[in-house]
Amino acid sequence: MKSPTELLIFSPSVDGGLAEYVFHQAEALENAGAKVTCLISPSFLNGRASTFERIICLGDPPSEERSRHLKKLKMALHLLANQMTLAWQVWRRRPDLVLLDSYIEYLSPLWVWPHWFLARVRGVRYAANLHDPVRSYAIGPAWWHKLSVRLAYMPLDFVLVHDKLQDASTVPARVRVAQVPHGLYEIRGTPPDRGAVRAGWGVRAGQKVFLAFGFVRDGKNLDLAIRALARVPEVFLVVAGSVASAKDKPFAFYRGLADELGVGDRCRFFEGFVTDTDTGKFFFGTDFVLLTYASSFHSQSGVLNIAAGARKPVLASASPSPLIESVRRFQLGIAVAPDSLTAIVEGLRQLLLKPIQPRWQDYEATAAWADNARGVLQAAGLKVKAVTLKT
Repeated sequence: MKSPTELLIFSPSVDGGLAEYVFHQAEALENAGAKVTCLISPSFLNGRASTFERIICLGDPPSEERSRHLKKLKMALHLLANQMTLAWQVWRRRPDLVLLDSYIEYLSPLWVWPHWFLARVRGVRYAANLHDPVRSYAIGPAWWHKLSVRLAYMPLDFVLVHDKLQDASTVPARVRVAQVPHGLYEIRGTPPDRGAVRAGWGVRAGQKVFLAFGFVRDGKNLDLAIRALARVPEVFLVVAGSVASAKDKPFAFYRGLADELGVGDRCRFFEGFVTDTDTGKFFFGTDFVLLTYASSFHSQSGVLNIAAGARKPVLASASPSPLIESVRRFQLGIAVAPDSLTAIVEGLRQLLLKPIQPRWQDYEATAAWADNARGVLQAAGLKVKAVTLKT
């Protein structure tokens, strides 16, 4: 085996939870003694500095198109080009482990074969961060979706999860499953003046601010959260982030809904990429964080691990998942039934009326990036540096 261990990480995501996860995981793997090379696109985390090597060889996501068919074509070509670039880099470098930022099955019958050859014939080991083990979202007919899911697992030696797999998981029996923690995210920069931030938002005395942060998707139930404001007048809502896709409702929908319900004066919307500096402003200026996912959500939330670092309790909903397990086990906030306006209203009221005592330190002890890195390397049977690692 080469020394040090060489890892090649594939990160086509440019921002959001996947990109943040890759960044912290890669830094932790470097601290654990691995030589990490990360394949990224030009816009990866807006050029943030790192300790690991970065190779800009992937394409940025294509720009929006008015034509639905043209957009689908450009997205497909973008995905295929990135996969072929990965295969070429693996062929050239022959790393000890190829680590995918996430498992993805879309169009796998068209791109999986070079990776299958590299894994099964050339002996290159592949692994993937399996953030969402339940692959219920389908593109195309059911037979194509099932085929795509099955083929995308073919090159993988093992996958990484944050909790025990649910019964609905599609992971084949031959693919090993390793459980690793999802580390906390550091809020960068100097803490802002909390009072000045809240005054700028228009928050009044006695109001409590709830923050909805990150990609805006229909599956986050922001419409239900806005409707809940009409029943809980003490709540002020801040929404910050970008719309995830053209299929998701735009910010204009949520602004219009807030105005229609007469709660527009208790909502602030900040659309667009959130810089590291602004992330601190949003989290230090808020009281609670909304994680009101739909029942289709079965994973862990990166936003939870920003909230934990900022010591902000959460209102969470989802199907059984690492997110709900973490919130309940460590009392990080209130967990309610998904997709329910009544449940969200009751959850808001509970947080306002009954102070909770989150076990932040206990949660941090189970959410260290150093343990994540150890788990990756141990699952691959690779060396771990025998030193105390950073968290």
